[in-house]
Amino acid sequence: MIYVYDFEVFKHDWIFAMKEYQKDNWTIIHNDRQALVQSISNDHVYIGFNTKHYDQFILKAIALGLNNEEVKDVSDYIVNNGNGWQHPLLQEYYTFNNVDITDDMQLGQSLKSIEGHLGLSIVESDIDFNLDRKLTEEEIKQTVEYCKNDVVSTEKVIELRKDYLMNKIAIGNLASLTDKQSLSLTNAKLTSKLLGASRKNNYTDERCYEYPQCLRKKYIPNAVFDYFNVMYDSTISDEELYGKKLTFKLGECEVTIGYGGIHGAIPNYFFKQVGSRVITNKDVASYYPHLITLFNYSSRNIPNDKLYKEILEKRIDAKNRGDKATADALKLVLNTTYGATLNKYNDLYDPLKARSVCITGQLFLLELAVHLYKEIPNLTIVQLNTDGIMIEYDDIYTDDINAICDEWQQRTGFTLEDDHVKQLAQKDVNNYIEVSTEDKLKLKGGYLVRGISTVGAFKINNNANIVATAIIEYFVKDIPVETTINNCSDPFQFQLIAKAGSKYKRAYHIQNGTEVVIQKCNRVYASKNKENGRLYKVKVENDSNAKIENLPEHCLIDNTNNVSIEDIDKDWYIELAKKRINDFKGIKQKKETKKMAETKKVELNVYQKLNLARQKFIEQSVKKTGKNMKLSFAYFELDDIVPIATKIANEIGIAFLPTSLVGNVATLTVVNTDKPDDRLSFSTDFTKIEPIVSTRTGGEVTNAMQCLGASITYIRRYLYMLALDICEPDSIDSTNSLQDSQPKATPSKPLNNEERKEVVEKITNTSDNATPLQIKGLKKVLNELLEKKPEFEEDIAEIIKNSDNFKSISKEHCENMIKHIKSLIDEGE
Repeated sequence: MIYVYDFEVFKHDWIFAMKEYQKDNWTIIHNDRQALVQSISNDHVYIGFNTKHYDQFILKAIALGLNNEEVKDVSDYIVNNGNGWQHPLLQEYYTFNNVDITDDMQLGQSLKSIEGHLGLSIVESDIDFNLDRKLTEEEIKQTVEYCKNDVVSTEKVIELRKDYLMNKIAIGNLASLTDKQSLSLTNAKLTSKLLGASRKNNYTDERCYEYPQCLRKKYIPNAVFDYFNVMYDSTISDEELYGKKLTFKLGECEVTIGYGGIHGAIPNYFFKQVGSRVITNKDVASYYPHLITLFNYSSRNIPNDKLYKEILEKRIDAKNRGDKATADALKLVLNTTYGATLNKYNDLYDPLKARSVCITGQLFLLELAVHLYKEIPNLTIVQLNTDGIMIEYDDIYTDDINAICDEWQQRTGFTLEDDHVKQLAQKDVNNYIEVSTEDKLKLKGGYLVRGISTVGAFKINNNANIVATAIIEYFVKDIPVETTINNCSDPFQFQLIAKAGSKYKRAYHIQNGTEVVIQKCNRVYASKNKENGRLYKVKVENDSNAKIENLPEHCLIDNTNNVSIEDIDKDWYIELAKKRINDFKGIKQKKETKKMAETKKVELNVYQKLNLARQKFIEQSVKKTGKNMKLSFAYFELDDIVPIATKIANEIGIAFLPTSLVGNVATLTVVNTDKPDDRLSFSTDFTKIEPIVSTRTGGEVTNAMQCLGASITYIRRYLYMLALDICEPDSIDSTNSLQDSQPKATPSKPLNNEERKEVVEKITNTSDNATPLQIKGLKKVLNELLEKKPEFEEDIAEIIKNSDNFKSISKEHCENMIKHIKSLIDEGE
């Protein structure tokens, strides 16, 4: 029997949900190790989503007797990109019949995003997985439902991949494997089992390629042979060799060759059959499999080199007999073999053979293309790809073209299959709409292909389907995009799945100028409500913010499918469709200047306007010019902040009043210019920088006015940072770049004395503070620097301020500073 399962793990609780496939038979287990172990049988198969990476190790941890906190430690270890099999608590043996449905699936696709693309509810659990207490009864109930929902969604994915799974079982049966064994293997490993591959020692002849004797070299440009012959030069590294490509023109078609394949296309090309001009697409049937059999490119790890040929013949026979199940199963083997031969972790690994398949395949196609181009008058190479050529020509030359192709087929052993095209809209080699003379539609590219694709890895894409439909209708039927989009009343056709990946810890939505925390995967629509803003994601490593890409300016989130078509801004989809049509045509559009007048139409208070200002400041991606200082500083200067802050303030209707200094307190006030009484103030302690005293002369190197000016500049900068919530990598920002090994903090306001001591203790290790002698040496070189190079005055003041008058600096850091400053002093001598 087959069961579908999933885990949810907390510090003091874990929950296991399992369902018998296609039956309403559930097993729910909470914190009961014995019940979990007893529920697992070697007679059954257990399928889940991403289980090879995560769930199988959680089950193993529980089965091995780890307590709840240890299980959570294993979970966190894996979530933070650790490998479960390397965890020190999981070194004992435990196994069960685990199958991961994500094998051979498009990378980066989460279960939630698949649910979204399928039109399902994608509500995530709002219970914090880092709770430091046991779950309440209500939380347990909610988590169980959440876990069960993931199981049901996984079962839907299994249904979508049912034919694929049956093909794997069929291949496994041919290799004398059980159904359980077959399902647990990837396509590549299953293929190596069927072919009986046995791993040999690492091959060292990857570059010993031999050109095929039947290749007609006279039709191939010399530059191509020059490019490939570099492989025989042992002084060229693999990285340099395989990373380079060669590009050249074949008529109007720009062709690129490399060690990954050949491709070329006339960009922004359009064709409708009129008169005697025709287009034919000539594809080579099962090109790579025939390259392997005809030129003996099968892996040398296969004991019987005729076995692959027998599988190819069986597949062709099954296809001719209409035995689709057998034909599809064997096709999976044939198409997987090439990639497995280039995979150093697979038993089929034989890089010379894999390289030979790819190089020879390119050369034969290029030979045919050049021959046709040179011999046939007015022939155009429209497109070249891995296994075919598309040509445009006058139909009076059809017999001449067929004669060249027939000779090529007889000499090489390949078979060409013709596909006659009556209409073509081609953006590039990877994006085109093709209509055959039999009115069959062929689509390629991210602008056009929607739904589920099983070509290669499993993929699913239902993002803005209406835009793809509008583009196709426009090019094929001349229907305006406005007509297609405005006539559509199905909200699902307008959805956009927005996902923050694993590098991001959370996401938020700007609503009415305020940040609202949202889940990481969401169903989004372009919104008519202008108070709905953009979606942002926050990085794990440094808390930096970034827009979630390819979304409208105004986003409506609907994860439970309750949106009304009236709420959707169809104009946004119309503009997107027009932009992509222009991309097909090669028309570059000028970026329109954003008008801020619409923002002012909304009545916002000072808090909302300030949040909007913070958002817009983030969007500006302001760079620190301080990092160009000669002392390697990395911090914002006033010149970085004030011009942009002032521009944003004018746009949205706020003003930053000049900093006031009253006693030991500095204040910056934000005023709503539409309602001047509506204001908000930010204050912090203010301490004037003391003058620098020369240890040599005893006199002051900097005067009182200079110190006051430096102090005001410093405090103004931090008040602006506080008001705009600007994050710095380190509280002691100006010396950060000189000690990269120190941990980083991101304060949102200047630190008082006690907070400074706490941060310094973490960052510089106060138990290892610089000695008085080191501090004396640092002051000495700073004095020398100031006397010889007065332009460093402000920089030196910054060092004094941020090191708390030399009280917060480690020994190593102090020595590094002394060496660095000495080098600056010596620069001018």
